[in-house]
Amino acid sequence: MTTSWVVSLDDRDALDAAVVGEKAAALARMKQADLPVPGGFVICADAFTRATADAKTRLLELFDANDQPTAQETSEAARQLISGLDLPAEIREAIIFAYQTLGRDAPVAVRSSGTAEDLAGASFAGQYDSYLNVFGGDSLIDAVKAVWTSLHSLHAIAYRERQGVSQVDASMAVLVQQQLDADAAGVMFTRDPVSGRKGRFIVNVAYGLGEGVVAGSVSADTFEIESGTFAIVEQTVVEKSRMWALRKTGGIEKQEVPQAARRTAALNATQLERLGRLGRSVTDIFGDDRDIEFALADGALHVLQARPVTGPGGAEEEFPVVWPDPADEEYAWVLFPYGRGPVYPLQEAANDAYARGMRRCFDDTGVSMARNSILLRFNGFQYGRSPPVGEAEVKERQRRHRERDQQYRERGASVYEAEIVPQAEDAFRRFNRFHALRHAALAELLEYLEASIEAYGRVMGDLHWRMAGAMRMDWPSVYREITGEPEIDSGVLLQAINNRTVQLIRRLRGLARLAQGDAELRGALRGRDYDHLSQAPIRGRPAVRRFRDRFRALLRDYGRRSGRGFGSATGFTEPTWNMNPSAPFDLIAAYAEQDIDELERTEAEARRERRQATRRLRRKLAGNQETLSSFNDGLAMAVDMVRRMEDHNHLMEQGVNGSLREAFFLIGEGMVREGLIEMPDDALHLTLDEIRTVVRADQHEDLRPLVRERAAQFEARSHMNPPQKLGRGELPPPEPPRPGTAPSKSSGLDGTVLRGTGASRGVCTGRARVFRPDDARPEVKKGDILVAQNAGPDWTPILPLLGGIVLDEGAIYQHAALIAREYRIPAVIQTREATKTIVDGQVIRVDGNRGIVELAPETTGGAAIG
Repeated sequence: MTTSWVVSLDDRDALDAAVVGEKAAALARMKQADLPVPGGFVICADAFTRATADAKTRLLELFDANDQPTAQETSEAARQLISGLDLPAEIREAIIFAYQTLGRDAPVAVRSSGTAEDLAGASFAGQYDSYLNVFGGDSLIDAVKAVWTSLHSLHAIAYRERQGVSQVDASMAVLVQQQLDADAAGVMFTRDPVSGRKGRFIVNVAYGLGEGVVAGSVSADTFEIESGTFAIVEQTVVEKSRMWALRKTGGIEKQEVPQAARRTAALNATQLERLGRLGRSVTDIFGDDRDIEFALADGALHVLQARPVTGPGGAEEEFPVVWPDPADEEYAWVLFPYGRGPVYPLQEAANDAYARGMRRCFDDTGVSMARNSILLRFNGFQYGRSPPVGEAEVKERQRRHRERDQQYRERGASVYEAEIVPQAEDAFRRFNRFHALRHAALAELLEYLEASIEAYGRVMGDLHWRMAGAMRMDWPSVYREITGEPEIDSGVLLQAINNRTVQLIRRLRGLARLAQGDAELRGALRGRDYDHLSQAPIRGRPAVRRFRDRFRALLRDYGRRSGRGFGSATGFTEPTWNMNPSAPFDLIAAYAEQDIDELERTEAEARRERRQATRRLRRKLAGNQETLSSFNDGLAMAVDMVRRMEDHNHLMEQGVNGSLREAFFLIGEGMVREGLIEMPDDALHLTLDEIRTVVRADQHEDLRPLVRERAAQFEARSHMNPPQKLGRGELPPPEPPRPGTAPSKSSGLDGTVLRGTGASRGVCTGRARVFRPDDARPEVKKGDILVAQNAGPDWTPILPLLGGIVLDEGAIYQHAALIAREYRIPAVIQTREATKTIVDGQVIRVDGNRGIVELAPETTGGAAIG
């Protein structure tokens, strides 16, 4: 079926890139050559030209006036102009007619097919928006207009400018195809996109839809297959814990991959051979190498896109920088916060409050972590710079702060205990209202949100860094200098120190012990069926009632825990335990499968060993009172640091950070009840001012179209590559690494031995469970060895079940090292490259005494701890 506005992929007119755009023309060419391409149609570039004809004069005015200071405003004005257009009736009717040929309310994917896209010299990949799992005629029309609107996003404008493509004459066709419910999907390059080497096809594939592979938001398997025989030459199969899948209400969502499939290859050898043959057919059609997006659905492979490979290095990720004030470019701006981003619009208000807190902290203490408190945003990423202050003044502020802490210490306290903890505890108590506010009115939820944002800025921006700057001590070095004994033994004197994390682990164990004594509880835990305990008559059983009461009490104290903190890979959107109580339930289930008596004996033995070691050293040093006094003072400060690391995480990273996350969720829940958005986390795509306007308005506005636009923009930004520094200015001289954080020069791979730093004594042999930042926490068994870049509070509750710990990074005083010593778990940190060297499931030997990991131990399997 062909009209002047719409053309089927089966029609010869669909082969003309000037009519349907480069992407659609390539798909039509493959489909008409009988390759497996999902059916569909194209809304031609002429339809866009006709629909936007009345707006062209205004667009010319906008782009004629476009200069660097107004580029953002130009983009926003152009997008608003396009999104506000009324679609001509004949175009709308043609689209609906073509859509109905695919089936009544058939789910479709709606993608751009720009007339300058996918050229050999320039890939426009990721520049324009796509909408998946769209069904219904009205929703399709909205998606088409949204794709047209993305033609004038800031990054698309900047990209066209760099490629020398006209801004006003740029045209946009829209591709509409049957939506596949993919079992697995990914990308195949018919030559190496990095080296340019031919002879091998490079495949990246994950479960579910391919959007996660393209955006890098899920873990993916990698295969290299020989281009002649299609045999697998190399492969890396990773844990794939999350995948993108179709949402029943439309759009897509992240889902958990079933546990049994997580470490299985997303494609088997037969499927990879079929994929290789399909790739060869694609290159035969076009006569050049291709970047092919594919999907496996119902056992069949399909081609979703095939663009030219754009050079040895692949497509360049664009990051347009528009300075709001030309004078800002003279400074040095550092990516904030700490390389994570982009941030959601609602997070911007929290980050502004955070920056105000940092400014107060830096003015008063000079703490380096609070230095970059002046913010600018580029493409959703936030950058900070330091206020103009000389290094002499910074050092004087730091000196005064340390002196203030010393004055407290002479009175038996500290700045942390006397000033910081009371303020943090006050915020912790006032913002513990998640369950009480689940059904509150929007006005009350807005007030709670605003207060939570301010508390977050005060605690995390100011108090948190104020705490970090008061005391710095390298306890292992102090221990060695005073006692003359090896540094690694210093950890024995800090194990089994009571703190909030230890208390949490004990409560998890207690709930697990309760469950071990009741068949119904054991069954619910074994099946990870949290909801089962709420069903009658089960909930009336005495043991179940006690369990539920104690579980609710656990959530009152630890419910805002989400795993954020030093060494953690957990991101902002991770739900708290209050939001997702199945997370602590799973931890309890893991403990219920263990010998709890043995765990408690290990903890008790660690306490005895600490006390004995402390008494022994005091006897050893008793002959020199000055040395003994130095030892006691150093040990007291080290013990204080251990408690502080865990307790401050409970109060700050978990407490106030968790409260903020819950406040964002609560306002989202309220807006869902009012029919303003579809999902609670959709509120993240709105600014605080927008939420205020909606809540205070007499008549509420449907925000779903705006959320869809912002979500697409966020997705596009998520695979940008922001530079770590912007601006012409010089960064201040870096501070020396904090004690215990820098790997030694000898760290890294040496033959079959991986060298690092011993963080906890002991030796063990066992199965490696390799964990990467994008992975969900793998289900470990007793004796498994965790291998990760780092391990923060997201891991600490499960650490007592491990046989050993190996980290690329880490610090001797961080959560993982402390808990390892507590439970006598051998640990080697600062190896630099453990996650790159060790394969998941490989048997390795961790020697915490010598700070090494043997990759080919003589013993295989089991664990030998000593």
